[in-house]
Amino acid sequence: MAAKLNFSNLHVLIIGDVMIDFYLFGEVNRISPEAPVPVVEILSKESRLGGAANVALNIHHLGATPHLLTMVGTDDTGNQLVKLMEDNELITEHVLQHKSRVTTLKTRVFDEDKQVVRFDEEEVADITDAQEAQLLKEFKRIMSNTKIDIIIIQDYNKGVLTKHFIKQILLVATKSEIPVAVDPKERNFFDYQAIDLFKPNLRELSEAIGYRINPKSIESLRSGAEELRRKNRFKNLMVTLGANGIFCYTKEGNSFIVPSRAIKAADVSGAGDTVISLASMAYVQKYTMKEMAQMANKGAGVVCKKIGVVPVKLKELN
Repeated sequence: MAAKLNFSNLHVLIIGDVMIDFYLFGEVNRISPEAPVPVVEILSKESRLGGAANVALNIHHLGATPHLLTMVGTDDTGNQLVKLMEDNELITEHVLQHKSRVTTLKTRVFDEDKQVVRFDEEEVADITDAQEAQLLKEFKRIMSNTKIDIIIIQDYNKGVLTKHFIKQILLVATKSEIPVAVDPKERNFFDYQAIDLFKPNLRELSEAIGYRINPKSIESLRSGAEELRRKNRFKNLMVTLGANGIFCYTKEGNSFIVPSRAIKAADVSGAGDTVISLASMAYVQKYTMKEMAQMANKGAGVVCKKIGVVPVKLKELN
């Protein structure tokens, strides 16, 4: 890994749920006379791309070409998301909009560097059959017109990834011999079968197999990984362990923990997006799992030092 990273020749298709992360930054200097709650005096506001859109932004800043396929509403948040993508020089032609969808908006209020409260506006029901057909048609159009090196499925359980849509993505990817990386959530966890690179976090893995895993025990982690492999037949597994690093279980059956460097984390939001972005592109370029995890740890460490959802940039890694 001594050589500088270069992902400029890669085309990455990201499919999944997107959102706007809206931040209100301020200071708390008093308690409200109306109720025993802090009064935050707002000093600045900022909207950022979240979910699969943040993955696309990471891919872009790492030098590759992201193609984001998703569906949002025609509401103000959906229009703002498309505008934010354009402002960040991201391809927007595969972001489908439908009047019946509610675009997810997560609002976080900060007192300096401490989050005070978060409130969400969203709809998490699955897209309709007609909307699914639109997305599937667009997916097949992308696959016909663009040489995709890897597909990243970024599932936030917001309704874009239906069970049938997932199955069709995996069928086309297998037929086209294109690797698939998945950042899963609980609702569709076991619909992701025989994935090339499967990346749950520790909580998601524990909930999926039904018992608590000790993040500091390689035996406990390996046992959990073997149980999961019996259920979804993944090829390679990366489990993010927060401050404990990343656990890897390879298709050959090797397992190990790649520890992370101790840092003072300001905010862990978006770290998983950075991990899947880096690991997926490194996978295409035939890096070892250990190298992929080291790279992902470093990228996650960079973004955790910052407030809010932010992408990692190639120069920060090189």
